[in-house]
Amino acid sequence: MSTIDYRQERQTFADGAWTMAHTAMIAAERLKFEDLHPMSSYVRQQDIARMQFARARARGEANPRIVTWTAMQTDRRASQIFPDLSYATHDDEQIISANSFITYALRHMLREGWLRLREYIGDTYEWQVAVPSGQDEWAARAKAALRWLEDDIQLDLYPNSERGTYTPRSFPSFDARRNFARIGRCDFIRHFAQNHARAAAFNTSHFLHEPDDLISHHAGYGDAVGLMVTEGAILRPPIYRRGALLYDGERWRIDTIGLDDIALIVPGDIELRIGADVQLNPAQPQPIAIYTRAGSLVGGRPLQRTPSAPDRSEFLIVNRQVVSWKRGGELSIPQNGFVLSVRDGALSKRAVEDIVADAWVEYRFAAPFSRTQSAIQAGPILLRNGQPADSREEFYASRGGSIGITPVRMNPDGDAIRKARTAIAIKANGDLTLLVVDGCEPASRTRFDSAGASLDETRQLLVKMGARDALNLSGEGSSHLFVESGLANTPSDRRGQPGVVYERMLPSIGIVS
Repeated sequence: MSTIDYRQERQTFADGAWTMAHTAMIAAERLKFEDLHPMSSYVRQQDIARMQFARARARGEANPRIVTWTAMQTDRRASQIFPDLSYATHDDEQIISANSFITYALRHMLREGWLRLREYIGDTYEWQVAVPSGQDEWAARAKAALRWLEDDIQLDLYPNSERGTYTPRSFPSFDARRNFARIGRCDFIRHFAQNHARAAAFNTSHFLHEPDDLISHHAGYGDAVGLMVTEGAILRPPIYRRGALLYDGERWRIDTIGLDDIALIVPGDIELRIGADVQLNPAQPQPIAIYTRAGSLVGGRPLQRTPSAPDRSEFLIVNRQVVSWKRGGELSIPQNGFVLSVRDGALSKRAVEDIVADAWVEYRFAAPFSRTQSAIQAGPILLRNGQPADSREEFYASRGGSIGITPVRMNPDGDAIRKARTAIAIKANGDLTLLVVDGCEPASRTRFDSAGASLDETRQLLVKMGARDALNLSGEGSSHLFVESGLANTPSDRRGQPGVVYERMLPSIGIVS
């Protein structure tokens, strides 16, 4: 393991507030990005349930209960695991993904009050279903899902504080939108640091973790959002036009990138390129279109569903997987995916059938990004040539009852709030500087806690360090920096307990060799 030039310094602002800033100098060729490989399912469930519990208490729930389940790391088709069932939702979406199908089924059962938890003598538990008579289709789905979950993946209740009652616990009036979560691919950076000797590791991508992020049955807590490239392979596409850090094998650059900068490769090696073959978020119907939640940002709120269109087949894509499809439009768009919408005759019947049958797509960069070997997307861009950036990026925070685009609590247009920050910058010589600023949620701050920094204050710190171009990475409770396997900064997550520091599970990290 090589060493790294790491420093920490206490900075004082004009109003007397202080913050702790951590910096790490990184040679250009030493940085790469990886997804974390989750470890214990039980540990992840307990930690995320505790976080969701704290959030429920913070919004006024006196005795919240949290139900979680851990999705398969390698998803499969629903028809492989649950043969002979219907995979259609209430609005005729045809689910392909087993993870999505289980999430849809569990959320529906919780919303209807059909799930029960039974305790037996010997400290054993069993989930049971109480589907009303006449609901034969749902009875079959419920029994199949619970049987599989019991055998392979844990379904968990938190807190499980009614032990010793030996009577079934029911869940009437359960808030299935906010107090139920599928747990996706995420883990503690600490687990990576304990098992791999690296000079440094730090947080990178925005990811799903708020209730407004998890409205779709195709979304899981910890699912990353944004471009991810490792060794030349696009593992996740740039769903929204946002800032990214990109490496072509010789130098790093920071630029905005979106779906119109890549080609979509569907089964049969059919290449679909936005602008040439496909229209992105068109105002009027087109033969082939792609829709994202950013589709109506110019005119107002994020796009929730694709337009109604009886002559179209539509395919919902998350990362490289086709997770569902539908005829007729009005397909709900998740935070972490996009919809490929095809008018009848625009592709051959065989090509449309192959998309459903293979349920897998690939991506290819267009110029000027065609040489990209490594990349991560987050945003917004903070600096260009040493000056504040004015790039228009596709962000929209939840507001006024409208669900935004993840990260739903972020407002890059006027973020003067001090909080924990992570940013990465390119210096004039091509090397990189990482900046992590400690912060703490105001309600739990003590006099020993760093105040954090606003986006503008973060820019100022980066300029003092000689930054030319700079990109904001995911922050707040996600800001973590491990140096030579030890946690160097103080994460901001307190979960309502002043002085108690929690590390947060993340989907992907930057690694300094």
